[in-house]
Amino acid sequence: MRRTVTLAVATALTVVAMAAPLQAQPQAPDAGASLAEVRRATVQYHDVERAIADGYVLTGGCVPHMGFHYVRGVADGQADLDPVVPEILVYAPRENGSLQLVAVEYASWEPAELFGHAFDPPHGGPPFHTLHAWIWRGNPDGVFAPMNPNVSCD
Repeated sequence: MRRTVTLAVATALTVVAMAAPLQAQPQAPDAGASLAEVRRATVQYHDVERAIADGYVLTGGCVPHMGFHYVRGVADGQADLDPVVPEILVYAPRENGSLQLVAVEYASWEPAELFGHAFDPPHGGPPFHTLHAWIWRGNPDGVFAPMNPNVSCD
């Protein structure tokens, strides 16, 4: 069962962006096929209006090296996570002002793992565990790194 996320998440995500270290994370051997499945399931969300229609809500401004977070909820725990239905969609601004889907993000109130990677624990930001998957924009720090130097809010 998913719990509703409040607007406070926006502030918390900004705090995380300032505190999270940029680290490369190796990809699990079987993660490639799983991530391809996530890409197929989320291709529809390149249209941000479709994401909004499906219940994703913008939680605040652009977070440096992440983007805009559209949140649908937070999973109660591991059993409630569905890799092809991410809790959060992350968009980067384009020069023309439109938004480009760059990542999906998973969120759980309890410690969890997907694609062979443990979620980042809460640390001064959201009170939940998170895992980014940069499946729509390359990240030199790794697919599962919390931040992406290739994403700018400018």
